[in-house]
Amino acid sequence: MSILERMRPIDLAVIAGYVLVMALIGFWASRKVRSAKDFTSAGQQLTWKMVAGSTIATSMGANMVIGKYDLIFESGLAGLTSSLFWWVGWALLLVMVKKLRVSGVASLPAFLEQKYNPTTRKICSYCVLVTVVGSCAASFLTLGTILEALGICNRVVGTWIGAAFTILYTVFSGLWGVTLTDTIQSLILLVAFGLVFPIAVFQVAGGWDAVAAANTPERLNLFTGIAPITMVGWAVSNCLAVGAEPNFSQRIFCSKSTKDAFLGQALAWIATLVVSGVVSALPGLAIQKIFPDLTMGSEFTPLFIVSYLPAVLSGLILAALLGLVLTSADTYLLTLSSTVMDDIVAPRFPRLSDRRRLLLTRLTCVLSAAVICAMALYVDKIYQLFKTGSGAYGAGVFFPLILGCFWKKANAKAINIGMLAGCFVSFAFDLFLKIPLQWDIDGCIIGAPLCLLICVVGSLAANRSNQSRPLPERGSC
Repeated sequence: MSILERMRPIDLAVIAGYVLVMALIGFWASRKVRSAKDFTSAGQQLTWKMVAGSTIATSMGANMVIGKYDLIFESGLAGLTSSLFWWVGWALLLVMVKKLRVSGVASLPAFLEQKYNPTTRKICSYCVLVTVVGSCAASFLTLGTILEALGICNRVVGTWIGAAFTILYTVFSGLWGVTLTDTIQSLILLVAFGLVFPIAVFQVAGGWDAVAAANTPERLNLFTGIAPITMVGWAVSNCLAVGAEPNFSQRIFCSKSTKDAFLGQALAWIATLVVSGVVSALPGLAIQKIFPDLTMGSEFTPLFIVSYLPAVLSGLILAALLGLVLTSADTYLLTLSSTVMDDIVAPRFPRLSDRRRLLLTRLTCVLSAAVICAMALYVDKIYQLFKTGSGAYGAGVFFPLILGCFWKKANAKAINIGMLAGCFVSFAFDLFLKIPLQWDIDGCIIGAPLCLLICVVGSLAANRSNQSRPLPERGSC
């Protein structure tokens, strides 16, 4: 009997009602979208509550109880350890909140243009596209995995359906609708996966002692389940990618004030570290105890919800699970479309009318989904999709960003070359060598040091060259 056949009509009704209500809220929020700026940056009027809620929902996305369970299923508690570096990188971003917000711009590429030159903005925009495409692809694939686990359709069809739902969530309401629905869902997610789901899993599994007994000592070790070089890759990838995270920084730029930006981000950091970083990860150790024949950790969550939670509650939490993935996917898709229009197209066509710009932004959302689905089905590993895109992005953008904030001697030409080299080397290595050949080493371990070396050495050499160049004599032309 498939999971769909086991589901009760009341649960299906709850899921349908939940999705409908969230969609209606998004459509209602679309009334505030009167310009392209409203669509992509919410008029830079987000309160700290909306910053916190939207950031919580985005970070508690597809990787929390779907992709991460794949990793814990394969590697044990070491999979939890590898994810904790995410919050280390996020702490570095918190240090830069004031400098980012007071710049007055609305995106990370625009901020780097302010620090360096227009070429930097263009390069950073392409780096942003690398990470949001990878993360959005992971979210689409997660939706396909859930639909397959429920017995509704196969993974390929489910991935395309997930893309279609994400477009409907995003294309009308823009950032206003995304942040509003994200804020509402963040409260539900914190309760559902920070309290209800973990308690239910450990009750069914017989408590922590029973779960621990079902795992080998190696799987319960925080460091031995993953090869050291792979763990280093996770540490570098998470720290650097989140230290320059485009979605988190977008919420900073679009907040009403520096205080709103910092307070919202800090609250999200604390809440997600506890819930997403630790509490919701531990049930992954119970997968083999509860479902010994399961072969994919990513299918555990929907299977458990339908099999063990009572009517109505199972429908509500399954709806929250779908909403959890959608909140990540719509944010990534919105970031992608706004980056294309605001940081790539608009600078080249400054006379583009606002009406046409808004239309093209929405069209970009739709067209991008097809390319993203193709990438999702090519890689076919949720956590690897997250890691490939974010690792390349962090390798290319983190050091130029932090140098731009705190080092006045950074040279624009050296920064641009370093950014390109770091991102391209990391992405190409992962996509064409690591994934096909199943190597342990990650591209970001090569790309990030290369970027830093070029940025620092190149800047010092350029400054030395400028200092040694003789000044023109007075009166000379």
